[in-house]
Amino acid sequence: MTTTTCWNWSARVLTAAGVALIPWIFVLARVAGACPVAWVGLDTMEAMGLVGTGLLLARRDRRRVAVAPATAVLLTVDAWFDVLTAGPGAVLAALLMAVCLELPLAALCTAVAWHALRALPPRLP
Repeated sequence: MTTTTCWNWSARVLTAAGVALIPWIFVLARVAGACPVAWVGLDTMEAMGLVGTGLLLARRDRRRVAVAPATAVLLTVDAWFDVLTAGPGAVLAALLMAVCLELPLAALCTAVAWHALRALPPRLP
């Protein structure tokens, strides 16, 4: 079975963002304050979702319909909790990460899912 890949910009961005999270997860494991396992787990799921969405998009695999929106939810929840749990000196950094990284990636995942959903064949009665 041969599978063609199409590494368009969105597949590259999603995959690269997921891979870029891997070193951050190791840093987070060492420096996370309260509940480090929760933060590491959330970021690990985000990395897997981003890489998975990017790879499925590059392969034009319809399963991105399920993976992309789940990843978007994880990214949105992470942004929300980062801002809410940030200390007094870290609120601006949390807001910048949310606005510049997490929420745009969540929007891209949502667009990928929406486009894939519209491309599915209509359901037969």
